[in-house]
Amino acid sequence: MEYKRLKIDECRDGVFNIRRKVFIEEQNCPESMEWDENEEQSSIYFVAFKGDLAVGCVRLRNIEKDLLKLERVAVLKEFRRRRIASDLIREALIYAQSESPNSPVYAYAQVSALQAYVNLGFTVLSKVWIEDGTFIPHQTIFWGTPISIDTFLKNQSEKADPSYEDYDARSPAMLPKIEAFKQRLEDLDTWNFGILQIHLDDQVVSKLIRNLFSRFSTNVDHFLNGNTEFSKEIVDQSEFLLKLADTKLNTGHFNEVDENWRKLYSLICFCQSFMMFKQNKYEIAIKIADKGLCMGRIDEDLVPIRQLAWLIHENLPGVSSDDWIHSSFQFNTTNTYPALIPLSNSKSIDECDEDDENSFEKLISAVQNNTPLIVRRHSSNMPAIEKWSFPFLLQELHSRTFPVEIGTKYSDENWSQKLMTFKEFIRNSENERLYLAQHRLFDQVPHLKRDVIIPDVCFGESSNPENVDMNMWIGPQDTVSPLHTDPRKNMFVQVHGTKLFRMVAPESSESVYPFDGILSNTSQVDVENPDLKIFPNFEQVEVLDAVINPGDAIFIPEKWWHFVRSTSPSISISFWFD
Repeated sequence: MEYKRLKIDECRDGVFNIRRKVFIEEQNCPESMEWDENEEQSSIYFVAFKGDLAVGCVRLRNIEKDLLKLERVAVLKEFRRRRIASDLIREALIYAQSESPNSPVYAYAQVSALQAYVNLGFTVLSKVWIEDGTFIPHQTIFWGTPISIDTFLKNQSEKADPSYEDYDARSPAMLPKIEAFKQRLEDLDTWNFGILQIHLDDQVVSKLIRNLFSRFSTNVDHFLNGNTEFSKEIVDQSEFLLKLADTKLNTGHFNEVDENWRKLYSLICFCQSFMMFKQNKYEIAIKIADKGLCMGRIDEDLVPIRQLAWLIHENLPGVSSDDWIHSSFQFNTTNTYPALIPLSNSKSIDECDEDDENSFEKLISAVQNNTPLIVRRHSSNMPAIEKWSFPFLLQELHSRTFPVEIGTKYSDENWSQKLMTFKEFIRNSENERLYLAQHRLFDQVPHLKRDVIIPDVCFGESSNPENVDMNMWIGPQDTVSPLHTDPRKNMFVQVHGTKLFRMVAPESSESVYPFDGILSNTSQVDVENPDLKIFPNFEQVEVLDAVINPGDAIFIPEKWWHFVRSTSPSISISFWFD
C-alpha cells in the first residue's frame, strides 16, 4: 500500500470515487452534502493507493489559523480491516504536527469508528449527536500537543462565538473540556497528597498500615507546602512502608500479590518521587517513579505517576548524539548470524504477504483454526519500523528504569533480573547477557504508543485496545526465550532486526518434557540441539520453523509451544489478545 499527500487536482477522480461508494451508496448520505466548497480551499488530501487504484482517503483543512479539521475519512469496503484508515489519519497528524505545530486537530467521528481515533491519541469531547441529513451518530474528538492546545485556547478565549453548534470544538461549551484535557497533562502542582489513603483497602493492608500511610502522605503535603518540620519523620515512614510493601511483593508469585500492596508501593513511590522532583533532584525522582510503575500498580486517572515520570524525564538532559552503545546492540556487517539448523522433524510455518488479496482472510482463518501463520510486511506501515533504532530509544528512554533479565534464558539456574536505566542497559558496561523482555513498556512510557499500530486481528468482536496486552522485547543478538507456552493468542511484530522461531503444537505437550512446578509452561528441551537420549519422544514431534524480519508479524496461537532467538540486535512487540 502506498500513501500520498496530494491536492484535489491530483486525486479528484480517485477520491470522489471512494467517497461516492462509501458515503453516498453505502451510508445513504445525500449527494448534496458530500461535495462542498472546501474541496478546493486550503485542503490537503491523504490517499492510499493499491497500485493505481485509490482505495482510501482523508481530508485535512485549515478551519482557522490555529485549528485544523480532519474530514471525509473513507476506505473502499473490500480494503477495510487493513489499518488503512488508521494509517491515513496518522499521516495527516504527522503532517499537521510538522507543518502546523501550533494547531490542534478536531473531527466529527462516526461512533462506529471512534476507537480508531482514540488509539491515535484523540480525546472525546462530546456526547453522541446525530448529523443532520445523514442520521449517523457522531462524536466530536480532539487531538493536539500541550503547546498547540494552549495556543488554541488562548486564541479562542478572545473570540469565543456562541453561534457555533454545541458539538463544535470552538463552541463555548467545548472550551472548558479542552482546558481540562490540557490540565490533566500539565497540572500536578495542586495535587492533594493527604487523601491518597482512600485508594487502599484496610481489610487487606490493615487499618494500622493505612493510617500510617495517611500520616506519611499528610506529612508530604505539609513538606511540599513549605513545612520542613516533618522531614526526618517522612524519611523514616517511607522507608518502613516501602520495605513492608516490597516484602509483600516478593513473597510468592508476583502476579498473585494482592493489588492493594502494589497500590501501596506505587503510592509511596509517587510521594517520594514528587518530593525529589520539587527539590530538583531529577535523577533520583525518575528512578523512584519508575520503580513505582514497574513494581506497583495504580490507576493513572487516580494517581498520575506516569505523568509525573514523563514530566521529570523532560527536565533531564538528553544524551549526546555520539553517546556510546555497547557493541552487542550494533549491527555488524562482518558477523554471520546463524540460522536454525533444520531438524529431521521440522518444516516451515505457513506464510502469506500483507499485499496478497486475501491475506487478512488467511489470518482470520489461522486465528479461528488455532494455527500459526507468518504475514510478511504485515506492519511495514507502522511508524516504529522506520523510526525506532537503538540510538532513537536511547534518546527517548535514557534515564527511565526497567526490569532487565540477566543470563542466557530464564529457565537457567543463574538467571536473574535487575532494575536498571535504559542508558545502563544499552551501555552494558559489565558485558553481561542482557534482555529487556516481555515488559509493558507502553504502560510506563505511553507516548511511544503513537508509533505503534495494534493489529486489527487483535480486536476480534471488541474494539477496545484495553483488551490487548502489549509487551516490548529489546535486546542484542542471541537473546533466547526457551520453548514455552503463553495463555493468550499473540500477534508478534518484528520492528528491528531478525528473530528465529521454532514451534510445536499443544497436542505434543508431553513430548516436549515441560518442567514441573512454576515453570510448567516451559520445556526442558534445547530445541536447537535436542538431546534425544534424555528426551527421546521429541524426535516424533512435528516442529515448525520460521524467520521474521522488520515489518513481519507471526501469529502464535494460545498454548502453542514456541522458542525464539534473535539473530541480530532486535526490537519486537507482542500483542496478546483473546
